[in-house]
Amino acid sequence: MQALIFIDLDHVHPVVDGVWHRAMLDSVPDPGEDVTMLCGLTAPTGFKSRDSRDPNCVLVMCVHCDYQYRRANGIPIPPNHPALSR
Repeated sequence: MQALIFIDLDHVHPVVDGVWHRAMLDSVPDPGEDVTMLCGLTAPTGFKSRDSRDPNCVLVMCVHCDYQYRRANGIPIPPNHPALSR
């Protein structure tokens, strides 16, 4: 018998240098496999347990990934969205 772990890929947010991103993943990438985020950044995949994250580290959202995600999903983009000043 197996203990299955289901991963909802819509809720997987790759973190690069303290910034969380969005990526359109079809499957869980293998360790070391490149993942391209919605903002265009590409980085190799690595996995760590949630407990290994520094509790004092505040992650920030990539505004460019957020903009692309909103645009693709018909979510309103406020006129003052930070990605619009790019």
